[in-house]
Amino acid sequence: MAATLVMVLYLTNEAFSADFYSTPALLWGMPPILFLWLGRVWLKCQRLELNDDPVVFALKDRQSLMLGGVLGLMFISAWFGGYLL
Repeated sequence: MAATLVMVLYLTNEAFSADFYSTPALLWGMPPILFLWLGRVWLKCQRLELNDDPVVFALKDRQSLMLGGVLGLMFISAWFGGYLL
């Protein structure tokens, strides 16, 4: 769960001061989605349903791919958001 904390710390300390993102406020949707995915992986591990490496699981699991797609869209929207709108 430290990955979610690191993401929040990055958002508060770096993302808003950098000129890399045109609309960095869109990045605030990423920590909850990252938290959901990590919670899903932990739950699968606890239930002994995760027999692969987490990366292999993420590449084969439909929900993980959808969450990854949403994360990618949020990143692209934050990066080009001002130019796309």
